[in-house]
Amino acid sequence: MQILETTILGVYLILMTLMGIYFTKRAHSSENDYWTAGKSINTFVGAFALFAALASSSSLMGAVGSGVALGVPFLFAYGFGAVAILPFTLFLVSGQIRRSGVSTLPEFFKQRYGKAVQIVAVFIVVFGMTFYMVPQLTASGLIGSYVLGVDYKTAVIVLGIGFTLYAALGGMWAITYTDLIQGSVMLIGMLVLSLIILVQHNGFSSLIQDALATSPNFGDITQPWMSYFGLFLAFLWFGIVSPSAVMRNFASRDAKTARRSAMWACLLYLLVFAFGLIVAAGGASLGIADTLNNQDMIFVSVIENYMSPLLAGIMLAGLLAAIMSSADAMLLAISAGVARDIYKEYINKEASEKTVTKIGFVVMIVASVIGIAIAINPPQLIAIMVGWVGGFLLSSFGFPLVLGIWWNRANKAGALAGMLGGAVTFLILVITKPFALVSEPIIAAPVSLILVIVASLLTQPPSSETQNQVNRYHAEDEKTDLGKTAG
Repeated sequence: MQILETTILGVYLILMTLMGIYFTKRAHSSENDYWTAGKSINTFVGAFALFAALASSSSLMGAVGSGVALGVPFLFAYGFGAVAILPFTLFLVSGQIRRSGVSTLPEFFKQRYGKAVQIVAVFIVVFGMTFYMVPQLTASGLIGSYVLGVDYKTAVIVLGIGFTLYAALGGMWAITYTDLIQGSVMLIGMLVLSLIILVQHNGFSSLIQDALATSPNFGDITQPWMSYFGLFLAFLWFGIVSPSAVMRNFASRDAKTARRSAMWACLLYLLVFAFGLIVAAGGASLGIADTLNNQDMIFVSVIENYMSPLLAGIMLAGLLAAIMSSADAMLLAISAGVARDIYKEYINKEASEKTVTKIGFVVMIVASVIGIAIAINPPQLIAIMVGWVGGFLLSSFGFPLVLGIWWNRANKAGALAGMLGGAVTFLILVITKPFALVSEPIIAAPVSLILVIVASLLTQPPSSETQNQVNRYHAEDEKTDLGKTAG
């Protein structure tokens, strides 16, 4: 056991849990507070919350591990797509979806297309976000087994229960404000680690030379072009199709705040990948990647080799922050989908807000248990698992969502065809593996696009009321916000 590092991680987990307890009463006072923090989050807090929700274990451990194991071009494909997430989101959906006045992604699909599309969307959210929990739990297990000196399985269970607790207690209020802290810890930790590596290698140019001298394949293209392009596409669309990221827009005060939050979050995310390149080069220069049982552990090896125990404990807390800040957002998306969009909408319309939030609490626990069970034997590198989730959500949600915002003619038949056709195509490609790794969205996403357009054109157009509603998504006057109008 690493005593100092264990102490720092323990204190950190306790602080996050206490924040969850602090926000419990406020969060459980209404559904609006539990899932969208009362739609009152400002730009500064919103930027860190969105950044932290996107900057998962994949952006740190996964990017560095895959960069060392598969070559730095793989890290670049990941990084370019991930950093482009937020400008892409800002222009395509941030303000528009906030003006819809809804609280969850399936609720938006109901407003735009109807109940059938909402139900399909909930199942996709629950499936996608539950699997997205796996790489986060995998990373927590790797960190926990190293720091606590326990086996990987025990570490996954202990840390998984830990971050589920505060998310379930405090809802979006706790998640947003813990993410403000966790985003800061991540950035500061990555900055300090990068500076130490650069100093020890006498600058960036010397660092790259050392990395290539020790690991000649570090700069090589090791995968087919479809893998790089598929990974880029999956992450480029992630802020649009990931329910955990989209829900941040719903928590913003208004459409303008949602757009500004996305802009500032982009700058924060860019810094993480700039630091990630330095850390990956530091990892390659150690020349130990082939000796590790799991190559995602290269990040922890870098921390161990370059930092003192005190700084290592803080940096490991930063890694844990990346895991927790994304996992809590996923749990919230799953619980909202089941409790709000299924239970209250179709099973018990008269359910009180406290009952609905309690059901959301239980759903979070169940989803976490399922994620822990899968993470005990993870199927792939962290970055690849997250790439699969991004590709699946893009293939399912990407074009039904974007065309629903920008094309009045898109209708229920088109949305259902695009969602189901894209999802099934993606899953078939993952199972049969006819193409390169993580290249599935290159095929599945265009299939979804074609199905949305063709099915919409072959069937009746949406009502004039729905088409007018689409126009209101783009109204610059905040008084046209559908949520405000309804109120």
